[in-house]
Amino acid sequence: MTDKDNLNTNLKRRHFLLTAGVGGVGAAAPVVAVRSTGDAAPATDATAKNETGGYRMTEHIANYYRTARV
Repeated sequence: MTDKDNLNTNLKRRHFLLTAGVGGVGAAAPVVAVRSTGDAAPATDATAKNETGGYRMTEHIANYYRTARV
């Protein structure tokens, strides 16, 4: 193959991948729009406290610290 043939093949592949990506985003947009227009459940006090973040020592974290000791 010549360099020009390689360039044309690469451009065709890139164009296909670009088209596939744009098509996927276009297909997902209506789904997201429909889901985002629904009424959200009001946040309760327990939910609001969890959304504030912060550090919580959980069993998973304790296991990590235990196994990471040198």
